[in-house]
Amino acid sequence: MNYGVIDVGSNTVRLCIYDVSADGKKFKTIVNRKTMAGLAAYVQDGAISDEGIRVAAESVRKCLKRAAYLKPVRVDVFATAVLRNIANGPQAIAAIEQAADCTITLLSEEDEAHLGFAGASSKDELVNGVLVDIGGGSSEVTLIADRKDVMRASLPLGSLSSYRKHVRDIMPTQEEFAAIQGEVRALLEADAHGMAEHRVRRLFGVGGSVRALAEVNAHLAKGASDRDMTHDDVHRLAEDMFARRRVFLDAVLHAAPERIHTIACGLAILTELFDDFDADTLHICSNGVREGYLIERILGA
Repeated sequence: MNYGVIDVGSNTVRLCIYDVSADGKKFKTIVNRKTMAGLAAYVQDGAISDEGIRVAAESVRKCLKRAAYLKPVRVDVFATAVLRNIANGPQAIAAIEQAADCTITLLSEEDEAHLGFAGASSKDELVNGVLVDIGGGSSEVTLIADRKDVMRASLPLGSLSSYRKHVRDIMPTQEEFAAIQGEVRALLEADAHGMAEHRVRRLFGVGGSVRALAEVNAHLAKGASDRDMTHDDVHRLAEDMFARRRVFLDAVLHAAPERIHTIACGLAILTELFDDFDADTLHICSNGVREGYLIERILGA
């Protein structure tokens, strides 16, 4: 049986179709298509514009049309920070629902972090560490102890929102890069749960930003894995971005050209998280929020 999930994010609107076994215990991805909608660019003065609503609705409508060809049992649409952190969120969601003829589930910060953990742990072994999901509009950070997600922090700063807030050109200057790092540090220190007090050996990553950074690293460093990075790897990438700018840009254009303007911002966030948690390694997980949504919200596992 086929089930669909449409993820309305700050940077992309993505459709995933999963082939699920009859007992609901196994699944595989058979469609993974994204539209670079860039919805965060339509947010001005804390509200998304009518044009942004139109783009969102059209992107969702196209995803639903693609999904229909595979006759899924069910297709769910959910949204994260781009519609969660705006003043006109309820009105925007209602307008998108009407235009696209669908229902949208708005995930809370806690929902997003937990579903990211549920998805990641469905395929990778997460025992102890911190799970990092650098999205377009926010970054979810989850403390893992004894295979359980025990603490969560949602930082209202992602790769796209930090680009819009701090960067004047395509790539950040050293001062702009440091400003993003400083904001991440301040947000962690202000977290009421005390997330910044914890130290771990290992980070786990989900989402497009960390996956793209690992692919860039594998392209630049001979023999490097596109699933694992070290503290030294991410800091060398940051050095390459300034000292070997053309080489770094060529690697991004090879691995993730659609992220040319946001990947450096994601790198600034990731390097700061490595330092703040005193971590040594990062493992890129195969599954994330969408798979967690499938498992818990659709299949009820």
